[in-house]
Amino acid sequence: MDRSVLRRPGRPCVSRRGTATVELALVLPTLIVLVFGAIEVGLLVRATLAVNHVANEAARSAAIGTTPAQINASLPAISPGINAQLITATYTFRTWDSGTQSWGQWLTLGSSGSENSAPSGSQIMVELHYPYRMVFGRLFAVMLHASEEGTITLSTSMVTIRE
Repeated sequence: MDRSVLRRPGRPCVSRRGTATVELALVLPTLIVLVFGAIEVGLLVRATLAVNHVANEAARSAAIGTTPAQINASLPAISPGINAQLITATYTFRTWDSGTQSWGQWLTLGSSGSENSAPSGSQIMVELHYPYRMVFGRLFAVMLHASEEGTITLSTSMVTIRE
């Protein structure tokens, strides 16, 4: 019996051939976008966690007196899965003003000899910016507010107390 043609009394012949192909053609683009979107978001989260890890490690180094130049030199060793050469780092510190009972203004962290210039007890802030290039570029650039080239700047900052 040929099941591709269904006949009912009083109705014309209806063919079911190609129904699965049409359904696949309708569903496949949505499925592809969902799969690639999940991959892209997963990679973006991974890069965000890596940048946060680098900022945390840089702040820990600054807290024990490491100079900004030494921290920058160590970035490739503490950058899991991201290109450390693309990281832009800013190091600042501020001291506690006991007269006003508040923190002072943020100043650029420098070095004095073999240690950084932040006095003990001051706050040190490490700010990192990393240009993440999306794997699927323009496909998700609009949804994630990326540039036309598919680049998103991941930014983070960590604050710690100088020992």
